[in-house]
Amino acid sequence: MEYRRLGRTGLEVSLVSQGTGGPSLFGQRRGTTNAAARRLVRRALDQGINLFDTAQIYDESEVLLGQALDGVPRNSYLVATKYRYADDEGVIAPSDVGRAIDRALDRLRVDVIDVMQVHGLLPEHYDEVVARHLPVLQGEQAAGKIRFIGVSERYTEDPTHATLRRATADGHFDTAMVGYNLLHQGAERHVFPAARAADIGVIIMIAVRRALSSPERLREVIADLVARGQLSADAVPPDDPLGWLVHGDVTSVVDAAYRFARHPSEVATVLTGTSRPQHLDANVAAILQGPLSARDRQRVRDLFGHLEEALGN
Repeated sequence: MEYRRLGRTGLEVSLVSQGTGGPSLFGQRRGTTNAAARRLVRRALDQGINLFDTAQIYDESEVLLGQALDGVPRNSYLVATKYRYADDEGVIAPSDVGRAIDRALDRLRVDVIDVMQVHGLLPEHYDEVVARHLPVLQGEQAAGKIRFIGVSERYTEDPTHATLRRATADGHFDTAMVGYNLLHQGAERHVFPAARAADIGVIIMIAVRRALSSPERLREVIADLVARGQLSADAVPPDDPLGWLVHGDVTSVVDAAYRFARHPSEVATVLTGTSRPQHLDANVAAILQGPLSARDRQRVRDLFGHLEEALGN
């Protein structure tokens, strides 16, 4: 496993991290069991993965993760979770933030959360969350319940990364979770340079979702881009739009996508949300194989680098 520094947290994190959300919700949508979750987490640990990411709204993922890590030496892994900052009535009360942290500590079976993140913060709520929730988060940090404070973006509703542009500029957050993939490269312009300047740790999500794992879905996305004039009709083969990436030691489009996401020096870790050990092994192998060739990466940039859309799902 390769390890990188998670910005100013100083934490050394595995380049591959295990997520518990995504389409499968840690296997919960496929009827996972405690034993299956434990096997997956232990496989991840065996691979050298030391960062596990979860969230309050991922059904029982926090509970499953806490049970799977039970008995593992606490100094051998890092846990990041997220709290739901708003409900149907708007931004939650500051007192609810403290309760969410206590609940996460209990569900995860830990005494301290390494990174507590604001989950999917929308630009229009940014100022209110900073004003009302940040003091609580900092107080819980001082009390030793959380070590670092992070923020994730609402990928589908904030494709130009407005939230993370604010977060990387004002210095309130130690980490930023950003959507970034072959088809959606805007973070290279809007997030990475500022994160590097502020020494904010970058966690990549959406490196691979349906559009990059399902050939049918990929064809639909490409056809739509062509129909809307965002991509020329002859830019890529319509039947196998990214097949040209599969050559040499690149074994699949998924392989290429993970290798694309790991490349920027600002990236500390890339989340993989699979619930299947064999997929986890393949994803780790892909990311650790190294980045795409300079030639292929440049072609990907030429084709999709201009897009400001939340593509990938």
